[in-house]
Amino acid sequence: MIFGFEKLQGGYDVPMRVVGANVPYEWLIYILMFIPIGIFLYGFYKRARVWYLAKGELHRNDKAGARIVSWLVFSFAQARVIRKPLAGWMHAFLFWGFLVLALAAGVDASHFWLGWPHIEGSSYIGFSAVVDILGLLALIGILVLAAIRYIQKPERLNDTRAEDGWMILLIFVILLTGYFIEGLRISAQIQMSATLDQIAYEQLASPIGWLFASLFGGMTVDSALMWHRILWWFHMAIAFAFIALVPFTKLWHIFASMLNYAFRDLEPSACRMVYNIEEATSFGVENIEEFGWKDLLDLDACIRCGRCQENCPAFNTGKHLNPKVTLIQAMKNHLDAKAPYLLEAKAGGAAEVEEMAMTEEAEATNPMEASLIYDIVTTDVIWDCTNCRACMEHCPMFIEHIPKIIEMRRNLVMWQGDMLGEAQMAFTNMERNYNPWGVGWANRAGWLTERGVREMVNLLPEDGKEFEYLLYAGCAVSFDDRYKKVGEALVRLLDKAGVSFGYLGTEEYCCGDSARRLGNEYLYQTLVQQNLESFNNYGVKKIIVVCPHGYTALKNEYPQMGGNFEVYHYTEILAKLIAEGKLKANKSLAAKITYHDSCFLGRHNNVYEQPRTVLKTAGCNVVEIEKGKNFGFCCGAGGGRMWLEEEAVEGYKRINDTRTDQLLVPEPEMIVTNCPFCLTMISDGVKAAEKEEQTKVFDVAEILWKAME
Repeated sequence: MIFGFEKLQGGYDVPMRVVGANVPYEWLIYILMFIPIGIFLYGFYKRARVWYLAKGELHRNDKAGARIVSWLVFSFAQARVIRKPLAGWMHAFLFWGFLVLALAAGVDASHFWLGWPHIEGSSYIGFSAVVDILGLLALIGILVLAAIRYIQKPERLNDTRAEDGWMILLIFVILLTGYFIEGLRISAQIQMSATLDQIAYEQLASPIGWLFASLFGGMTVDSALMWHRILWWFHMAIAFAFIALVPFTKLWHIFASMLNYAFRDLEPSACRMVYNIEEATSFGVENIEEFGWKDLLDLDACIRCGRCQENCPAFNTGKHLNPKVTLIQAMKNHLDAKAPYLLEAKAGGAAEVEEMAMTEEAEATNPMEASLIYDIVTTDVIWDCTNCRACMEHCPMFIEHIPKIIEMRRNLVMWQGDMLGEAQMAFTNMERNYNPWGVGWANRAGWLTERGVREMVNLLPEDGKEFEYLLYAGCAVSFDDRYKKVGEALVRLLDKAGVSFGYLGTEEYCCGDSARRLGNEYLYQTLVQQNLESFNNYGVKKIIVVCPHGYTALKNEYPQMGGNFEVYHYTEILAKLIAEGKLKANKSLAAKITYHDSCFLGRHNNVYEQPRTVLKTAGCNVVEIEKGKNFGFCCGAGGGRMWLEEEAVEGYKRINDTRTDQLLVPEPEMIVTNCPFCLTMISDGVKAAEKEEQTKVFDVAEILWKAME
């Protein structure tokens, strides 16, 4: 009926609800719904146009099956979101509540457009009850999230905006009015029923609505029916407003995040490869549009939850870098401001772009004149990053922070020639002597004799014996006096277990990790080519790597240049030898220790348990600290920052001192690391804390060897 409507009845003989009952012109809603849907699609089109401004190549069209699974698991199971239990589960309640309510609305629309019959009987009771209860969970979720943001006020939400409050209010009103409408309907039906039993099925079908109905028990039937109509139309109006606002507000993260889940990086942690570097006409990224489309999608997916900054060692020690504010949101604001100019230029409107830039307002704020790496993100932010991966590990949207920083470093180093003096010195050392310390390359195998293990090692250039594993000792074992002891302990352990291994000596070169992560991709690729030549000359198939930075490079990044080998960190090999019974402790150290998870072994490669297995075999009492495993706090030396000076910010300590303080809380006898950089930084931290007498710093290999001596 065009002008009439179906009247509401009391209880039905079969449990059911008539869609649109008591609502005049209810049919009109199914016509009007195309307005917000059209606005939504237009907004989606506008955002997609911005993503397609990207010039950088970033293909994510492989592994379709894995991408579908990723989309399902992280969108619908909210697997990353619920890692932060309270806020995560409340968000999951809100997500699923809205999803099921949208499904229910779709079922209602299907009655009009497809002529589907009403859901009846037990199906109605079950479906309605699920919708009712999940709607309540969504209501609870939005209230708790509001309390977290406006009452608890955690530091990670330090950039709350007015828009956040309005969106929370809109969602709350949509959910609450839905229950008011349901309560008014049930209240009227109770009064219109001959007996309460006639409508009793609603207690099961709409348990929350039944409770709301009690609020309107004093209303007459006519009043209940009138308010039911008014609130129904109001509810639909704000629900349509919600749909229309999605692409233009922070609500857009709902769909941007789903795309991010589908197109996230499925490969092991690695820097992006620069192919055909000899033919490149520019390096890195200087302008926002030079990033790949996924990088621009990342900016839209950011919900400003602050989990990245909460775990960032640079931010937590007062540095300029805040992965949320000074990196991702700064880039997003810049992109939003610059996009209209870029879109106009892409459409061929050069004159219009010039006119836009010439306006009085634009003269001072023209984003086309702003430099991404000097004005927007700034070089301080770019160099502060330790590449610890905490931001990427804890971001619920899989935003890729580190690749963006690396690309901007590449531009600074290889294109602008603008780098810190310490970085330039490290590059020079790697170019001349194939190690960042700058010690003569001819002494690379000298540590074998110095530490008395030469006879245990198959030095390939001299001995040339058959071997199963190549020991890639790395620069620290060769040139750092303290870490030579770790190399010695590992060699003795491998020899005792009867492992067949070879060592390249002077034909081993720096892995290139520091060069790459500081932005010198050309130097990195040169070093890789030299190592690959050595590996191939000796028929290397399996490699044991001492340093986690070299481990990440050889395992995850060398395959980009054709270097495909079985790569193990030495702690993985030691754990394997222990499991096989080839290594057994002769005594229990019975020491109370704290263990530092290095970022590149932990978050970059998910190796957490093997080092702990080795330490427990040695009889150590490993005391787990709050900032451990994937929540571990960086030592400050990653991302090439081992070679850069760090000045403490007023009111804060340096990163390594901050980490050391965390490790010292349980008052351990020893702090144990698995990385040469970490060993250096934590040792310096213990000295700064004046705890050298109480707490010693060792590497995992040293601990196991102590238990076997």
